[in-house]
Amino acid sequence: MIHPNVLEIAGYNSKEVSGFAFAIGLSRLATLRFGMEDLRLLTNPDLRIIKQF
Repeated sequence: MIHPNVLEIAGYNSKEVSGFAFAIGLSRLATLRFGMEDLRLLTNPDLRIIKQF
């Protein structure tokens, strides 16, 4: 849930409006798309590993 103070700062009345926020990063999408089991493979400096995908 979005904190009422955040809604107020954005100009919304927190008594009338509520919200739910979520996000997914590009790295997480890449692991799902390419069937990678470990997210850390994307940050590995060894190009041989990255070229597999």
